[in-house]
Amino acid sequence: MITLMRRWLWRLRSFFYFSPTALALAGVCFFVYSMTAIASHVDFYGHSFTEAIYPLFELNWTLLTHGFYWQPVTYMFLHEGWFHLFFNTMILLLFGSGVEAEVGGKRFSGIFFFGGIIGGLGWLAVLALSPYLPDLPNTAGWVPQWMRTFLPMATGMETLANGRCIGASGGVFSLIGAYAAIFPKRQVYVWVIFFPLRMSARWLAIMLGLLTVVEVVFIQARVAYAAHVVGCLAGYLYGLWLNKRGFYGE
Repeated sequence: MITLMRRWLWRLRSFFYFSPTALALAGVCFFVYSMTAIASHVDFYGHSFTEAIYPLFELNWTLLTHGFYWQPVTYMFLHEGWFHLFFNTMILLLFGSGVEAEVGGKRFSGIFFFGGIIGGLGWLAVLALSPYLPDLPNTAGWVPQWMRTFLPMATGMETLANGRCIGASGGVFSLIGAYAAIFPKRQVYVWVIFFPLRMSARWLAIMLGLLTVVEVVFIQARVAYAAHVVGCLAGYLYGLWLNKRGFYGE
């Protein structure tokens, strides 16, 4: 009984341990969001100051091709709202801390930024191909109105001209993909409502991929799902590269 209690106390302790690099990245996301929230109340030539800041640092093809080459990095630290920020920072802190404990801060940063950048560029590539893809059927009619105000539902087709991408999801998903490549059989805990569910890292990546497909088809929220998938794949390839360099997880 005492051994079982110690085991569960050790698992609970891991939920409250935040590694330094993951904590620093989450802190930057929180700071940037706080500053943009404050700036939204500052008038700037008839618009809020936030409305002037976002186009400069979010990912947009038109501005990127006109010299705004920092956008594939800076877009990761902007977020749409508190829920968007909370979701990304919680995964970054809880799951990312476990990844950093295994691979170190330097590799952790490489995985996060590599996946985030590739995820953003992959999102742009999907937008470029969207005119040649079949239209998504309208299967989101079941979503109730209260959920539509909670979720950023899509209101129209995004194109390269008007598409904008923000959020750290590409980098966050790349951490999951890298961990699945390095430790495919390692058991991880995922909170489902209020209960922890144990599964292998490989199945966690597969489950998140399937959930992304379900969200695209049946919810159709205004989320850059392509950045999630491409970021996860980029992280997986980064993890395989680490293994080839001699960093074998299992």
